[in-house]
Amino acid sequence: MQSTAATTEGISSPHYGVYTLPTFKFQPRNESLDWRRISALDVDRVARELDVATLQENIAGITFCNLDREVCSRCGHPVDVVLLKVLRLAQLIIEYLLHCQDCLSASVAQLEARLQASLGQQQRGQQELGRQADELKGVREESRRRRKMISTLQQLLMQTGAHSYHT
Repeated sequence: MQSTAATTEGISSPHYGVYTLPTFKFQPRNESLDWRRISALDVDRVARELDVATLQENIAGITFCNLDREVCSRCGHPVDVVLLKVLRLAQLIIEYLLHCQDCLSASVAQLEARLQASLGQQQRGQQELGRQADELKGVREESRRRRKMISTLQQLLMQTGAHSYHT
């Protein structure tokens, strides 16, 4: 019942660029189920207390265990085929969700790196803008001084008379 899932060629967005999803393939189930560990769990307590740590501790053992050879501990008969299908389907769903979690984590890490790069670029842009504003301020001050100087020279020329220079 092993199968492979189709991979998406890529997701494209103007905001996020192109992100290619990693290839996904279901892994073989070759671990045996640890019945003692499972029987020691209080599932109601885990749900009531939102004990995610316990879920994380048991996720690999349950997801990748082989249930094909399991038998009823009371009568020794194989486990009901329909129940095995439900459990197998749950395993495949869990494995696919783990894959999605890994993809999302990688995507978040990539976006965080791009965000940091953008923030650095923005900071450099702000510094450049500040430098140019200071430069503009200096140029404006120089322009004001030169206008004042030109105005003063024009007044002096008017006072002395323009005809005195040409005889």
